[in-house]
Amino acid sequence: MIVSESKISNSTELEEALIALPILRRWLLRSYPHRNKEGEKAAPLSHLRVIIHLHQHGPMMMTELAHGLGISCSTATECVSELEARGRVIKARSQSDRRGVVVSLTPDAEAVASKAFSYRREVLAAVLEQMSVRERKAFVKGLSLLAQSAENWMDEHVNESENRN
Repeated sequence: MIVSESKISNSTELEEALIALPILRRWLLRSYPHRNKEGEKAAPLSHLRVIIHLHQHGPMMMTELAHGLGISCSTATECVSELEARGRVIKARSQSDRRGVVVSLTPDAEAVASKAFSYRREVLAAVLEQMSVRERKAFVKGLSLLAQSAENWMDEHVNESENRN
C-alpha cells in the first residue's frame, strides 16, 4: 500500500529515515574488514558488494550476479576478475550451460563474509532487544516493504537499461 505524499511529505519520520539510510548503507558496506591477513588493502567497496551478494545468495551465473547487483555484465566481469586475482572468488564453467560462468566465493572470502554477517546479526539483535514485540514487528514490516519497493525499482530500471543497450 502506497501512502499519499501529502500525508507524509513533511513528516519528521520521513526526514529522519532519509538521514538514516545513507548511514546504514555505509555501515553495511564497511562492516567488512578493510585489510586481509597479509595486511594488504582489501578490495574496493564495489567488490565487497559482489562478495556480500554471493555470500547471501550462493554461487551463481555471472549474468545473475550482474542482475542481482543492478550492474552491467561487463562491470560484473571486471569486478569478478579482480576478485579472482585476489583469491576471493572462483570462476567455473556452468555444467548446465557451457557458455556460462558460475561465480562462487573462496573459503577465505566466505569466512570473512560470515564473520561480518555475524557482527551485523549481533548489532541488529541488540537494537531489536530494545524494542517491544509490536515495535519489532512494525520495524521488520517497514524494512521489508522498503526492500521490496527498492527491489521492484531496481528490476524496472535495470531492465530499462538493458533494453536500451
